[in-house]
Amino acid sequence: MRRVGRSASVGAWSIAAALGAASAGGCASQKADPTPRQPYKVVLLPVEGAARALAAQAGTDDAAGEMVPLAMTPEELGAHVAAGVRASNAFSQIIDAPESVRAAGGAFAGDELTAAADFARRSDADLILRVTVKSARIRDLGNNSSTFWSTFTWFMLPLPVWAVDDRTYDTNLAIEAALYEPRDTAKPTASVVAASGEQKLDLWDRGLSVWVPIVPPAFLAGNMKTVSETVTELAMEQVMKKLVDELRKREIPARFELSVAPSGDAVAIVVGTRRQLRSIDVFADGKLVKSWAETDLVPEKDSTDERHVYRRSVPAAPGARSEVRVVAEDESGGREVRTILLGGGK
Repeated sequence: MRRVGRSASVGAWSIAAALGAASAGGCASQKADPTPRQPYKVVLLPVEGAARALAAQAGTDDAAGEMVPLAMTPEELGAHVAAGVRASNAFSQIIDAPESVRAAGGAFAGDELTAAADFARRSDADLILRVTVKSARIRDLGNNSSTFWSTFTWFMLPLPVWAVDDRTYDTNLAIEAALYEPRDTAKPTASVVAASGEQKLDLWDRGLSVWVPIVPPAFLAGNMKTVSETVTELAMEQVMKKLVDELRKREIPARFELSVAPSGDAVAIVVGTRRQLRSIDVFADGKLVKSWAETDLVPEKDSTDERHVYRRSVPAAPGARSEVRVVAEDESGGREVRTILLGGGK
């Protein structure tokens, strides 16, 4: 049995509340997510595919179950997904692509990626995030295995019973998130896919009916508008939590190891690579504050022939909020970049 907080408008739901513990930036009473943010500054493209996914659902005639409309317009769906990604705290920083990037896309996603890559380089962003709604289907599968218990209780008690989750809905709200490097947008560097699953509702959440005194609750479909809003909210919460978890934990392929993390009143940098390093550059709020070239980069004593280790640190202004970006390049031209935010805040 669920008691979801439906509002008059689905567009008024709070994605931040839906994410709950998926975001480490919640209130003090929430348990912080132990998974650290990915150390990247990311450009978020406009969410794609919402209109196409909703149109596909509307045109589906599925014999396996009655279709239930998603209680969102394409604009609301895209806005909710984008808001969820922004609130995810999955990366050091997420910035929205400007209108110039969106206009460059038009009907060709490649043009949008090219424009986004140019913007990412100009804004010192490390990755581009492209989010696509792949599917948005909801089907009413009818009464489920709880039907016997629901009906038996309804017969035995003199009052209507509506607290048993006796009806199942198959939701397939699927979202793909692909990460691209600004220097190579031909194919994603990494991608994740998240999808919602089955939801079960009791009669209360489906909408009470005047027929409940004479018809067992499991055989009452309820109010279609109420069902649509309730199942849509549950599916959105489920898919966004899965997407956020995947984004926070997905390993981004790297040419070599580069770790950047606060350490007391400094920022610690550790590099592990099979090749000698050519340079390490450290930027604070876009300004170069420290640079090591080849002659300054001597591998540590615990290095081996297969793994050269370099450890460096730069002081961090105590309490000051700043964006620290570290760029490391090896002798073959391989390049790794990490960005972290210091001083709290997202």
